[in-house]
Amino acid sequence: MLKFAFTAALLCAAALAPTSTATAQAGGQVAPAAGDKGGDKKVESTGKVGEMLPNVAASVMRGDKAGTIETAKNGKPTVIFLVGVTCPATKPYAERLVALEQAYMAKGVDFVYCYTNVPESAATKTQFHKDCKFTGAFWNDEKAAFAKAIKAGKTGEAIITDKDGKVVYRGGIDDDMQNPAKVKSKFVASALEELLAGKAVTKTTGNIFG
Repeated sequence: MLKFAFTAALLCAAALAPTSTATAQAGGQVAPAAGDKGGDKKVESTGKVGEMLPNVAASVMRGDKAGTIETAKNGKPTVIFLVGVTCPATKPYAERLVALEQAYMAKGVDFVYCYTNVPESAATKTQFHKDCKFTGAFWNDEKAAFAKAIKAGKTGEAIITDKDGKVVYRGGIDDDMQNPAKVKSKFVASALEELLAGKAVTKTTGNIFG
């Protein structure tokens, strides 16, 4: 699991360049909220549970089709997963993420894979996405604009929003990275079941392995 840092000092550490929410990024741009004025001072959301997700506009690929998203205006329940190609806690969850896609995309849930590690090349990220057979959108957050907007600390984190862009869950996929057969708590699946049933999500976080 990658821990984000401003220098690549440790294995899998990401070198994140400083950014501001007013600066366009190649992989994503923090879009102004409706009604914002240049002189207004406001506390910006960092995507905590119960807050609106920061609205980052980005280009994505869905298969061979290019598209765009705005993270707080997707209009449907959405799972955004922070991916680190070279981090050992991402690959073990690939098959489980595909299973989640198969179970919930047909129910109207969108899946977006945010590749946010600065040192990894676009080609490496694209190939990893194909190798994992992910159906959800590929997002190369190459300047880590989204990761910094939500103050992410690690890859391997799932962020779930409702159709209005409010964060209802942030955390890991389940409670056992190494052995799917020993999983006792399926954090993301349980949150999606409650969300789709119109219920409040009861467990809003879970351990992110790293």
